[in-house]
Amino acid sequence: MLARPVDRRDRPADHILVRDGEQLDARVPAQGPVIAPAPVPVVPRRSRLGGRALARLVMWSLPLLVIVASAWVWVASGRHVSTDNAYVKGDRAQIATELSGIIVEVPVQENQQVSRGQLLFRLDDQAYRLALAKIEAEMETTRADIRGLRAQWRTKREEIKAALSQMTYAQSEFDRQSELADKKIASTQKLEETRMGLDVARQRISAAQEDLQRIEAQLAGDPKIRADDHPRVRQMMAARDEALLQLRRTSIEAPLDGIVAKRPVPGSYATAGVPVMVVVADRDLWIEANFKETELTLVRTGQPATIKVDTYPDAECTGSVSSIAQATGAEFAVLPPQNASGNWVKVVQRIPVRVSVICREGDPPLRVGMSTTVEIDTGHTRSFGGLMAGLAKTFGLSSASATAKP
Repeated sequence: MLARPVDRRDRPADHILVRDGEQLDARVPAQGPVIAPAPVPVVPRRSRLGGRALARLVMWSLPLLVIVASAWVWVASGRHVSTDNAYVKGDRAQIATELSGIIVEVPVQENQQVSRGQLLFRLDDQAYRLALAKIEAEMETTRADIRGLRAQWRTKREEIKAALSQMTYAQSEFDRQSELADKKIASTQKLEETRMGLDVARQRISAAQEDLQRIEAQLAGDPKIRADDHPRVRQMMAARDEALLQLRRTSIEAPLDGIVAKRPVPGSYATAGVPVMVVVADRDLWIEANFKETELTLVRTGQPATIKVDTYPDAECTGSVSSIAQATGAEFAVLPPQNASGNWVKVVQRIPVRVSVICREGDPPLRVGMSTTVEIDTGHTRSFGGLMAGLAKTFGLSSASATAKP
């Protein structure tokens, strides 16, 4: 039997074709029997009510769980403070020369370990050796001059003694001639000759005494002074010591134990006061941790610390707080952030904390400048009672209760 179409104006939007008593969808070609859809299971009303109650329970308990977890984290996290703004520090010496000159010898190599007093490099010292030799020669000449002055002083004393003897004789001769002249026995000419001889003897003694005083002055007032005690010799000795000092300054030695860095090349010119080499300490290192000022409320000297070095993630060092800086890092800046120019913005400052570091035997060596993470154990514990007191103070409950009391 052929399918009879229903008039489109008389049938509904979803029109139906009929074939052999079966209804077919007009939009799908009829190819076989139509399979009926599976029945939908019916959920009991009691099960739906139980699921809704469970969802409400979870929804209302979730904020409570968040509050409890937050309170637990707050209580457990009040003991330790940590920062990753921490670096390994150590003594570092900038090696500069006190003299200018050409570097002629560098017996050390880059990154070589050196000990205190070990030779690092040497400047050309020929000019300073010549200056030292010249001063030593002048000093020997001065010593000889002092010895000559002492000999002159002794000679002059003997001359004075001889002049005194001559004056004594001239005086006696003058007296005798005067007596003879008074008796009209000696002539006047003879008397005048003896008077002249006496005057010459006196003048000779006076000149000799003046020479003796001059020699004593050249001998610093002490005719028996040792040559090395004379001011002129001591001045030459000081000049010699200065020349020796200048000569020693041509040899640059390590001021501390450490590692050599920025090794100069032989033949380069070193300028006085300009760093030429650096020696970085490899022992007695420490950690400089820059904590925020709000994190140092409970930090005290002597508290233990744990240090982790970024270069060695598997290694862990221990230490303790050695000291806390008196000033923040910004205080040493050229333009500190706190000023009265009108563009001030409050920023949490950082205060350097010096932490001693002790690593286990066999751990890799620390190097100055390495990045670390420092965690300080303050020993402080928080309690829920303190949390409730803080909340009450925050929301003004404590002040309100205090006001309500008579």
